[in-house]
Amino acid sequence: MIRPVVVRFFRVAVLVASVGSMTSGQARAEPLLDPVIRSVQVGFHGVYKLGCWTPITVELEGQQLAYTGHVAVTVPDSDGVPTTVVSPRSVGVERGQTTTARLFVRIGQANSPIKIQFTADGKQVSERTFFAGSSPGPGMVAGGMSAAEKIVLQFGPPLDLTELVRAHDSQESGIRVLGVETADELPTAWFGYEGVDAILLTTSAPELYRPLLQSPSRLEALRAWVNRGGRLAVFCGAHGEELLSPGGALEKLIPGTYSETLALRRSDALESYCGVDQPVTRNRRLQLAVSRLENISGKILLDAGGRDSSLPLAVRARLGLGELIFVGLDWDRSPLSDWSARDVFFKKVLVSLESRTQRGFETARAGEYPNDLVTLLRDALDTKFVGVEVISFGVVTGLIAAYILLIGPGDYFFVKRILRRPALTWLTFPLIVLGTSALAYWFGNWMKGDQLRVNQVEVVDIDTTTGQVRGTAWTHVFTPRVHQYDLTFEPEILGRPAADSEKLLAWLGKPGYSLGGMQAGAEQTTVFNTGYTYAPELDSLRDVSVQVWSTKTITARWSATSDIDLQSKLVRDSEQLTGQFTNTSAFALEDCHLLYDRYAYYLGPIPGGAVARINESKLPRRAKTLLTNATAGDARQIQTADDGAVPFSRAKTDVARLVKVMMFYDIIDGRRYTGLLDRYQSFIDLSYLLEQDDLAILLCRVSAKGSQWLDDEQLLQSSSDRRWTYYRFVLPVGED
Repeated sequence: MIRPVVVRFFRVAVLVASVGSMTSGQARAEPLLDPVIRSVQVGFHGVYKLGCWTPITVELEGQQLAYTGHVAVTVPDSDGVPTTVVSPRSVGVERGQTTTARLFVRIGQANSPIKIQFTADGKQVSERTFFAGSSPGPGMVAGGMSAAEKIVLQFGPPLDLTELVRAHDSQESGIRVLGVETADELPTAWFGYEGVDAILLTTSAPELYRPLLQSPSRLEALRAWVNRGGRLAVFCGAHGEELLSPGGALEKLIPGTYSETLALRRSDALESYCGVDQPVTRNRRLQLAVSRLENISGKILLDAGGRDSSLPLAVRARLGLGELIFVGLDWDRSPLSDWSARDVFFKKVLVSLESRTQRGFETARAGEYPNDLVTLLRDALDTKFVGVEVISFGVVTGLIAAYILLIGPGDYFFVKRILRRPALTWLTFPLIVLGTSALAYWFGNWMKGDQLRVNQVEVVDIDTTTGQVRGTAWTHVFTPRVHQYDLTFEPEILGRPAADSEKLLAWLGKPGYSLGGMQAGAEQTTVFNTGYTYAPELDSLRDVSVQVWSTKTITARWSATSDIDLQSKLVRDSEQLTGQFTNTSAFALEDCHLLYDRYAYYLGPIPGGAVARINESKLPRRAKTLLTNATAGDARQIQTADDGAVPFSRAKTDVARLVKVMMFYDIIDGRRYTGLLDRYQSFIDLSYLLEQDDLAILLCRVSAKGSQWLDDEQLLQSSSDRRWTYYRFVLPVGED
């Protein structure tokens, strides 16, 4: 028989369960109040590079309540420390409506999660974390590409570049050709293209470009990216009047002014330029529209005009410090799209794109890449701290073994055989631990010191023809204690503050799969959970935590204008330079080289106010020889090859040599000379400017400290810092 108390308990339990069921049912039926983060897309169609700024689009769906707030995106840097960017503008989410927020992020690890937060009035409203996978999906985003791979972006009807970039097997070759379908997919800030290596614009569908006239920020972002070292190719034939004439979407992205649209009636010029016998059409007759440019600044590669008229079909020029290629034909339309020799044309016209993307394929297979030069530069800076000694792995292993022997057999022998009182191990053991800990701290302090150290490489490029200035700094900081830094950056131009400069600050990682690399298999961890935050304009870093006796690599890209004029009077005569220029600054320019075409003149030091003259007594040498010879680095080398170059195996830890190779990688034939890639920071290579007949580059080093980092308005520096500050002046060259 069941007792009454048990019956009553059973009835109460049933009642509670029923009420709970009704309550949960009501809860399920209750509508959501706050916005829901539905999806996120990183990069271009989910493709992006690690260690580079890239666009990110967050989609929010409004529910019962409307909000106005900000979207924050948190991703790890290459050290595993969380970094957060916040939308600079407020985001409004209306009831029942879908809203998108576009930001820019810099992701440092291949398999890192992406945390999205939506806050309003200082309170978190919604949060969702997306995880990296092999392909995008619900709650998933694709993992990032290595910074050593290549991304070619196409906007407009696609060109078939299969042979040029080997897109038929892009996963193995390390090249991705991506199509952008609509104008609103293009970034509104230049650094949104930082992970893009080249952009191709095809214009046979002009309606794709019309929305850009209503969104000038996208056009300005594209132009600014090219100005800072990007590579752009524009194909425009039939629609030049709409797109290239004054007020057109691409007016400022061509190496001249639009004149008229003419007809190309025969294919002989194309076939002759390509050196092939295959005609475009059977009878070589054409009716192709050509956008004709005049007042061209650049090198005309192919001219189909006659004796009395010019009809440039292909031009290679520059736009600021970037490369601009213009082709006055629509190669995505028949009969050019069907021509069997079209790939030959692309290889010749897009030679810089082809050479820089094809280089290194023989070793870049199955996702494995040789080290990028940036990896060696970071490692070299790590060994240059004054008063900081690197403890080798063997020493650390030996000390650990000695410690284990001391607290184990050593302590046992001491208390058992010498003291003959085993119970004293309760006293000797903690004393040994405390003593060895104190000794380890003293040893570490003796080896690494107790002072902040800063090693910095900076390259400042000054275009004396336009006044444009571009600076790039790679800074390696050693800190002897745990500290949080609030970092800002103050650019300088030859000792003077760069007025009205635009700055972009970030961390700098190691590309590839090596230890500590951004695509290393294991996700790096950190003791810092809160991480640090970028300012809305990405021009400062807040609360950057660095562990005790460790390093952090940070980078700054900046731009400004300057009125510096070297009073250059250089002319070319039979491919040799003559003339002079003046060092109008107060600083001595050291280790000066004047580069023109593939040759260089060594000028030595040029004091402030001095005039440098180039005449028949100064014979040019191959640029590679002068930039890699025995005296080109921080330390003089004795062993050289037959061509005078120091073997790269002896230059891997020489910062000066590494930087010179990065600055003129193509001229030096860097892939063959180093066996390494130069892809992560390839914008620093100005070799393509030397293809212009009317330009020369003066390379020099200055002893001034250069631009400065500040921590909470205080200079981030010590008395033992090391700095490598290089200037490159782009000088005009006239005809004799």
